[in-house]
Amino acid sequence: MLEDEMIWRDAIDRRHAGPKQPVERPGWWEAMRVVLLYLGLVGLPVLGILGLLQVGQTLSAPISLAGTWNAQLSPKSEATAAGPGLLPRPMVLTITQSGSDVIVVFDDDQRTTLVGKIQGATIDASAIRQDGTTANDAADFGNIPRSLRASIDWRADPRRLVGVLVVDRGRLHAEMPILAVRKDKVHKGGGS
Repeated sequence: MLEDEMIWRDAIDRRHAGPKQPVERPGWWEAMRVVLLYLGLVGLPVLGILGLLQVGQTLSAPISLAGTWNAQLSPKSEATAAGPGLLPRPMVLTITQSGSDVIVVFDDDQRTTLVGKIQGATIDASAIRQDGTTANDAADFGNIPRSLRASIDWRADPRRLVGVLVVDRGRLHAEMPILAVRKDKVHKGGGS
């Protein structure tokens, strides 16, 4: 009975199998489609990366200012330095940097904070209020620095900032030259 069953199954398989169909090979269009798909999915991203590298060759990182700086104010006259807290005394500035954005914190009692940007070899920073907004009105200040504009002497070792610190006293303001020298060394790989 087992033999009869096998013969019967073979007959059924032959009837349903039909004639053998030849295997179709892909035509020219199907092969070209695969090539075009490959070029689109691999070639275009590679060209995009090469274009970005070409454009990026002209970019450069801003000068590194992050760290601690020893600063000295040099008032132009005794009248400028007459107010309390404006005497030409040594001070320490702490600069925090992220890209071209900087935060300058003075070591005074109020921990005066200036926020600004580095543009080329110049730093421009303005004071911020307690609520985090930039203070612009002279009435917002007591005897605290309002703004700092300084040039970066990146050729000097250690680096120096030479500029003007604007300090407001009520409605009057004084512009005092400031010289800051970098206290800590730049670590290799830590910026230019």
